[in-house]
Amino acid sequence: FLTTLIGAGQGLFLALFGAELAGAADHPGVGRGFLAVGGLVVLALTGLGLVASFFHLGRPERFWRTATMWRTSWLSREVIALPLFMGGALAWTAQQGGLLPASVAVGALTALACLALFVCTAMIYASLRFLQEWASPFTLVNYALLGLASGSTLATALAAFGAPVLLPAFATLAMGATLAGGISRALSLRRNARLKPHSTLQSAIGIRHPQIRQRRGDQRERAHQV
Repeated sequence: FLTTLIGAGQGLFLALFGAELAGAADHPGVGRGFLAVGGLVVLALTGLGLVASFFHLGRPERFWRTATMWRTSWLSREVIALPLFMGGALAWTAQQGGLLPASVAVGALTALACLALFVCTAMIYASLRFLQEWASPFTLVNYALLGLASGSTLATALAAFGAPVLLPAFATLAMGATLAGGISRALSLRRNARLKPHSTLQSAIGIRHPQIRQRRGDQRERAHQV
């Protein structure tokens, strides 16, 4: 839930900010009201993702400690990047009633926080060298592309109701990101299929016999004897 919701929120924000840079705020068929509504959806998605993150904490009341190891832990860096992105998205949404230059500046900083969050979240998995399937640049590429695909698809749905003039651009972005994500994922699966394990069952437990198997019947018998 965390990666899906927050990734979609990130992709949606990038799509909305791209529309603002393209002049959508001044277009009579769009306006800042549409961007503000989209910003609220971004905040809702990231907020729900943040709530979901508490369910995998053993001691939720100590969540603040997860940010204390930012020098070495990608999880800690994610914990820092997420509030920065959410704060920027909130400021950008509030700026939709203000001046355009300020909104663009806030949006640019928020976009940087968004990209940093993509990197931090993906590297939590890509940094696990003992899992060869994850320890690959494809992990970062897949997560970013699929997040952009989800967010731009949502932007397309929002545009269908509130800003039809943006529908072609958002739909093209959604299809392009989805296609790119599919290609990247296919290449990742192709790479994973060619991987060879660094260890075997024999090397893991220190027994060189070519055939190793566990017999549950023997375990039950021993337990009964004890």
